[in-house]
Amino acid sequence: MRTIKDVGKSLRWGLGALAILGFAVLSGCSSADSRRAEEFCKVGLERLTENDVAAAMESFQKAIELNPNLTPARIGLGETQLRARDFNGARESFDKALEVDPRLVDARRGRGEAFLGLRQYEKALEDLDFALEIDPDQTNVRANRGYAYVALGRYDEATEDLDRCVAEAPTQPNYYVNRGILRQKRERFAEGIEDLDKAISLDPANPMNYAIRGKIFEDAGKWDAAVADYNKALEIDPLCFAAFKYRGIHLKGLGQWEDALSDLTRAAEINPNDASLYFERAGVFKQLNKDDEYRADLKKANELDPNFPGEPK
Repeated sequence: MRTIKDVGKSLRWGLGALAILGFAVLSGCSSADSRRAEEFCKVGLERLTENDVAAAMESFQKAIELNPNLTPARIGLGETQLRARDFNGARESFDKALEVDPRLVDARRGRGEAFLGLRQYEKALEDLDFALEIDPDQTNVRANRGYAYVALGRYDEATEDLDRCVAEAPTQPNYYVNRGILRQKRERFAEGIEDLDKAISLDPANPMNYAIRGKIFEDAGKWDAAVADYNKALEIDPLCFAAFKYRGIHLKGLGQWEDALSDLTRAAEINPNDASLYFERAGVFKQLNKDDEYRADLKKANELDPNFPGEPK
């Protein structure tokens, strides 16, 4: 679940990129173009720090046009694409940086995050392991590796990583979120809710924290609390994809087909690249006897992720 990771917030990388711009590979372009590329890259970093995704992306792309081998610009573009949830684009950007230097830690870390977003967890582990071998103190990378372990069902390894992250950075809410999801998977719901309570206390304005806690409440059979959290997430952010998705699945389970369809369709409008969403909505279309829509959603789910075999309930 891409939305619970610490995506595109590597201050360590941003400062490092500014420091090494003067030493970037400059072959294939004039010195004037090189200087202009560096300036565009600096502007991109500044815009990314300000969370102006569109402006950051434009600056990094201009830098790359002037100097395709400027790896900080490639990495910056990849970071920006991660924030925009363009995981395929981010993977391609990090690939290009790694063609110049295959040992670039930030490119491997970023590509690992892109693979997480693409649900390619084994590939994510390969990149995140590499990044941690070079720099074992990257707690955010360890947290992402813990999440990959969760997705692969390797819960003991995930516990080791995520417990260490919480111990090393006890004020980082995302680490409690990741561990809460792990505990949810292990059906330790009370502990998972406790972790999300802590995350919310540290970051009460983040709608995803409520959406995820709501899902844990639901798995624990606490449906009223779950719906309250989904509604709270949407109160904070009316475009919270996860809240629409989870609430839609909840309504589907209750047989409230039209309301479920409304929520799942809204979620698809916000994030059209979530395979599980189409799979769930296909089940609603099936119940409503909308055969064409059912087949279209099932096809879409399998196009996005071939790991959805069979038919939805």
